[in-house]
This record gives sequence, structure tokens and C-alpha cells, in this order.
Amino acid sequence: MDLARCWGVAENGEAVEVAVKPHLVDQLEDRWPPMGLERHDRAGGRVTARFGLSDTWMIVPDVDRSGDDPSADAWNLLESELGLFAVKRMTGPVAVHAASIALDDKVVMVPGRSGAGKSTLTVAAAAAGASVLSDEFTMIDPATGLITGWPRPVRIKHEGRIERIHLATTSEPLPVSLLAFLVHEEGAENRWSEIPQAEALVELLGHTITTRTRPDDTFDAALGVVRSCRAISGVRGEAPAAIDSLIRLLAESTT
Repeated sequence: MDLARCWGVAENGEAVEVAVKPHLVDQLEDRWPPMGLERHDRAGGRVTARFGLSDTWMIVPDVDRSGDDPSADAWNLLESELGLFAVKRMTGPVAVHAASIALDDKVVMVPGRSGAGKSTLTVAAAAAGASVLSDEFTMIDPATGLITGWPRPVRIKHEGRIERIHLATTSEPLPVSLLAFLVHEEGAENRWSEIPQAEALVELLGHTITTRTRPDDTFDAALGVVRSCRAISGVRGEAPAAIDSLIRLLAESTT
């Protein structure tokens, strides 16, 4: 079967092999992680994962079902798996499942698992005039506690389809001014309160990717964030109202 192959080498030397039909290579390029996975056209590194696409789902390469027209769900899963492969194997920054939004060099970080509504918040933030740094992963420098984003399209579900919206921007490393642990409740009013640093540290560690593989760096990264910012925890309502309130809190921040 005619397949185009490429390899991505992570920072720790592990590699992933990806195989798709030749006419899909440009789409694969568009979904490649923005950092942490160096792309090669020849085999390199120690291959520990292999991915391909059928017309309906993500598969292992070389199977007879390799598709000519993969579904949006298949592409979405592949994009997620490649990103996770990269951030789990980084040796420098520590990745957190978190959206990050900036306003005048002040950053609010909103940790949350997939499906927690981070992407919806970032779309509302962009509409309110804030800069979107990431809707999925936020990278923390364990030496400084400063963060950078994950500049790739925001993925959001709309009428049963996955839309990719180019909102994320790059920035210099920035400190976090506000850390917001929020649970979305449909139709609810925003209700949250400030929490102490120790509680914020435990919560943030629960959203990091490398707690087991890089415990010291992960702890240093999380501590570097919480020691210099406010942290809140609670419930948010719909995204536009939540973003308006978060932006007001961010503007009031002194860090």
C-alpha cells in the first residue's frame, strides 16, 4: 500500500512513526505539534509509537484500512496523541493541561482536563480582546515559573463538528497572575473564592503531565507558578460572563 511516512523525534530521543496516504501529508503538517517533536522524513530515534489514519479513526500504520479521506474525529485524535507524545517526553519545560489567556502581559491560567470547557473559554477571551496563548497545554519553565503557550489552532465542537480556529499567539515567557480552577455548570452564576498557595499547588500538580516521570521538575514548575500569583477555585457559568469576570480580576492583579 502506498503510504507517506514521517517520524517525529521527541526531546528525550523517543520517536513516533506516522503513516498516511501521500495526498494527506499537508494536513498532517498542519496538525503537527508546535514544539517538542522534531519532524524527519527518515527514520530516527527509538520508535515507541506508530500512528496512521483510517477513514473513521486513528489506527496503526500498514493496515489495509488506511484511509483516503479520514474523518475530522480521526484527525482530531491523531493531533491529540501527537501532542501528548511530545509533551510527555519534554526535558525542559513542564506541560500542564491548561488554557492560558493574556491581557497586557498578565496571564490567567485555567487548568482543566479535556472536555472541561477550556477551548470555549479561549474563544470567549479572544472575542473580549484578550490574547490566547493556549487552549490545551501550558508550558512552565521549572527554573523560573514563567509560562509559554502551545500555539496551535483552538479546537471546538460546533453542531457536532470539530472546528479549528486560529487564535493562539506566541509570546515571550510570562508570569502567571491568576490561577483559576473552575468547573462549568450550565446556567450557573459565577461563584468562586480565593484559595491558599498550598491548596493551589496540590490542584495544579493534579493537572501536570509529568508528575511521575519528572517529579522534581514538575514540583518546581508548579511551585514557581503558585508562589507568585492569586488562585481561585469554584464554579463558572457561561464562557462570556466568566471571561468578563476573570479579565476584571486580572486587571486588578498587581503581578
